[in-house]
Amino acid sequence: MAQRKARNRTVLVLAVLAVVNLYVFLVSDRPAAGLKLPVAAVAAGRQSGFAATPPSACGPNSVRIFDGLERLLRLETRLADQRTFRLGLLELGVLAEEVALAEAAVRDTVALGLLSGSGASLRVALDRFGGLHAFEVELAEGHVVQGCRDAPQRLVVRNLQHPLRTDVEVIAFKLPRNGDLATAIEQADEHPDLAAVVAEPLAQDVDFMVEARPGDAVQVIVEKRYLGREFHRYGTVIAVRYRGAAGKVAYYRHKPRGMASGYFTRDGEASTRLLLRSPVAAYPADPTAQATRVPTIEIVEGRLGAVYRREEGAPVVAVADGVVRAVGPHGEFGEMIEIALDDGRVVRYAHLMRTLGELEPGQRVLQGTRIGLVGHSGRVRTNQLRFEVFRPGANGDEHLDPLLLTQRGEEVSPRRGPSLTGERLDVFRDEVKPWRRAMRQAAR
Repeated sequence: MAQRKARNRTVLVLAVLAVVNLYVFLVSDRPAAGLKLPVAAVAAGRQSGFAATPPSACGPNSVRIFDGLERLLRLETRLADQRTFRLGLLELGVLAEEVALAEAAVRDTVALGLLSGSGASLRVALDRFGGLHAFEVELAEGHVVQGCRDAPQRLVVRNLQHPLRTDVEVIAFKLPRNGDLATAIEQADEHPDLAAVVAEPLAQDVDFMVEARPGDAVQVIVEKRYLGREFHRYGTVIAVRYRGAAGKVAYYRHKPRGMASGYFTRDGEASTRLLLRSPVAAYPADPTAQATRVPTIEIVEGRLGAVYRREEGAPVVAVADGVVRAVGPHGEFGEMIEIALDDGRVVRYAHLMRTLGELEPGQRVLQGTRIGLVGHSGRVRTNQLRFEVFRPGANGDEHLDPLLLTQRGEEVSPRRGPSLTGERLDVFRDEVKPWRRAMRQAAR
């Protein structure tokens, strides 16, 4: 039934927009994005758009190397499986010449060979062009090597060792009148980094860039990690709860016996869905522009797609697990990525500014991985991501409704992953009882 409804909706959309498509390509010779649709601002140089190049990245804080860099791309990987410092940086999308600069700066502080395969966490702050402005390698509990750019060709590196303290706090807040997550966190007197920490686990059910509304309530139980007496960063989200315009959801982190750690609903279902709600990750953006971020349907030469208008440099993510089918420049699509999903469908990301890392056909990517940046390459005049979903066939591609990500009710993307049953479910419910109680009390 749900599939038949989706097909009917696709046919209806095709019929309604056929005239628009005819005008756009036969009369005006302009992209559909320019026809009475909200248009994102066109980036003008390296100092506009998201993840613009900052004049300096070194701030005054003694342990938080990323302070003030919230508008840069914040990415993370782990130096496991013989991954070197160099390979880790390249994987995250750092330009090769920037990698060489970072290696030279770090070499005087720590032997690079000690980092290879160490399992250390590597965190970076990049501009959208691949310039590295800050990094942190967490070698051990309380031991970090950090670097920041204070001049065009110089990274300043420091080696910190402090006693580690981890607190667990319950934080509650409501979205203010502008409906902005970052503003709510600022008003709650928390660090701006909490926005991404909250948005990521909830991305299965809530797109904070589009669906958040004033008064939406969030409670989160999260680790707060300190180096010495100074707050360093947020750690693991233990539980998170959302009540608002986009629905009611709550997830709890748990390590079942014989299974990997993960987030589960109160009934023991895995929190992950087959598809994320958006191919663009949440990032700090102008809250007054929320209305322009609602995806719109566009037909280009008979192909159905959804257009997401964002700033140049906004992070694009894999909406599901899959294998890279194609990557690189491709005519009217510009810089493009195609990913074949495990269920046979293919998703296409077009008009990217650039891809992140060294993606290549045959490479497997996981849901939520940052794979590229919004741009205006190919046959478009404004910054946008064109997102398509299709099923390849012997008689051509069958294009599907690209807004299936945003469905609710019976047509919402199904959950995936093993659910908890029997004794495992009983243990889980006993463990999360105090967490549920704490979040309910914090919400009052």
